[in-house]
Amino acid sequence: MAAVAAASLGVLLCVPAVAGAAFPGTNGDIAFVSTRNNNVNILQVNPNGTGIGTSSGDLSNTTVLTAGSVDAEPFYSPDGTQVTFSSNRTGRWAIFLIGQTDANESTPATEISQVAGQEAHDDYGPSFSDDGNTIVFNRDNQSIYSVYIPDGASSACDLYDPSGGLAAASADNGATSRIVFDPADPTKLVYVAGNNQIHLLSGVQLPSASHPCPVQTTLTDTDLSTTATGNTLGPQQSDANPDWSPDGSKIIFDSTRSGGHSLWYFTSPTSVAPTVTALWPGLAGSTTTTDTQPVFSPDGTHIAYTQPVVHNGTQVIDYESNAFGAPQSSQTDLTMGAGSSANSQPDWQPQSPPSNLPEAPAALLLPGAALMVGGAYALSRRRRRTTAKAVVA
Repeated sequence: MAAVAAASLGVLLCVPAVAGAAFPGTNGDIAFVSTRNNNVNILQVNPNGTGIGTSSGDLSNTTVLTAGSVDAEPFYSPDGTQVTFSSNRTGRWAIFLIGQTDANESTPATEISQVAGQEAHDDYGPSFSDDGNTIVFNRDNQSIYSVYIPDGASSACDLYDPSGGLAAASADNGATSRIVFDPADPTKLVYVAGNNQIHLLSGVQLPSASHPCPVQTTLTDTDLSTTATGNTLGPQQSDANPDWSPDGSKIIFDSTRSGGHSLWYFTSPTSVAPTVTALWPGLAGSTTTTDTQPVFSPDGTHIAYTQPVVHNGTQVIDYESNAFGAPQSSQTDLTMGAGSSANSQPDWQPQSPPSNLPEAPAALLLPGAALMVGGAYALSRRRRRTTAKAVVA
């Protein structure tokens, strides 16, 4: 089962990957997907726990959240009290919802995108709107769908059909093209199209109690990957895993635009002239370093991303952390654990400060994701179709 679970996270297969949005707040736990318990389940880690960043691992700081067959793509609600995720526990991929404190599904997760027992589609890559009432997701790699949570699966409806579809999901772990709302403007979201380029969709009307399936009449689709670079990416190049900063001023993503897998960001992504910059210019195009699946912390000071690591000769993926703009050498390992578990697909829980206290930035940690197989990295990608790419170990 361990081999199967590892394959499900991309050890044997190269699959798309997903990162979560950073809703504003203080920094809480980090949810991630792991094969640690010989299953593919969602775990949560306390980034400030004792043992983080040491060879002793972080098992005492980690709790298991879900208990399905293959659970993937965790995404926290804006208030941090719920987690939505994709799962194949019904035989088809569907979207589920669970309380953040329901460890080991003490209260079972609720299916939210399809009526239980009537699944006819594959749904992937869920994320919340900033009001917490709507979940958007990828249906069948063709359409952006929404569901108004108070009305449940009966309110699932087609929000937008990109002309080229969405970046294809993995049949093994659901990793796909997640659609992520701008935390500063609920009428805007980003997604990764079938051509592996990041698009900005503007003019979105959110569902409501009176209009759970509003007619989308004002949508504008802009190819950010082309707008910010002045030309379309080549056939071997792709942008993936977009995540907004909490104030909406930046979108961080991973890309092969310089030849290797590295982290980049758009500045002023909703303007007429967005710019694109390598987060670590010295690593752009590197064939020896692979950074993927970046997410901002809720306070906007850090990023989380995945990076391949070998520990005691075993196959592991570690989360690592860095202050945004700091040298990569300042990274901190978050999920080093015993055995050969593979860890990927992070999202960061937003927490609100006490109402009677001023909010102070918290210096917390971040994650990352890729896998080491026989001296080559088989990347666990998010939000895009990709092909296996061997790099020097």
